[in-house]
Amino acid sequence: MMPPAANILRALLGEDPLPTPQCAACQAQIAAFVDAELAGEDAAARFPDAAGHMSGCETCRQAHRELVELLALDAAGRLVAPPATSFDFGYLPVPRSLPEPLASRPWRLDDLGRLIIQFSSDLLQALQPPALQPGYLKDGRPAPLELAVTGQVDDLEVRIGAEPAPSHPDQYDVEVEVDVPSRGGWPHLSGIKVALRRGDGEVMAAGETDAFGKIVFDHIPADDLRVLRFEIDKSS
Repeated sequence: MMPPAANILRALLGEDPLPTPQCAACQAQIAAFVDAELAGEDAAARFPDAAGHMSGCETCRQAHRELVELLALDAAGRLVAPPATSFDFGYLPVPRSLPEPLASRPWRLDDLGRLIIQFSSDLLQALQPPALQPGYLKDGRPAPLELAVTGQVDDLEVRIGAEPAPSHPDQYDVEVEVDVPSRGGWPHLSGIKVALRRGDGEVMAAGETDAFGKIVFDHIPADDLRVLRFEIDKSS
């Protein structure tokens, strides 16, 4: 089947419903029917079902006529593409404020080469997913949070996910996933040191990643999230 015939037929038919179930079978063959006609073959003999149906169906005869006419225009170079359309959305209201996580950049590298990720109240608010569900479906639990630092630090990618702890809505389980591309992935991602601090203060928890580059810190108080600092040291 010639591609122009199939493409033009698809554009002609679109998604409009067909008058009868037989029209679908007929119009599936119209493009090949026209190709045979243009090649000088006996199209009616090759596609007797389509020819018989078109003899009594004006809808399919019209699709056949339009396809023949459009292919003739295309062959003559007179098939004109519709003009490009542009839309002006200037009338839409502009949000009063947009989160700019990259502008504020909640991470940095310290003098020892460790990646430091600092949570804040503004960052947590920006990470909150939109509340699209109806109110009666909400269970009152805080929403999960997720932050990724990827493609911004040389040879280091970090994803942090925090979900409310089961049966403890005032606490979060925090998972840190670290990838060092030069190590080649699992099972070579163990031993990366990760520490959690409350701001610049005490270390709340510390540990090393497993072979998948993951470490989980359970039951972190929800109030501590807004001042939580992650220290990731890949040098170990």
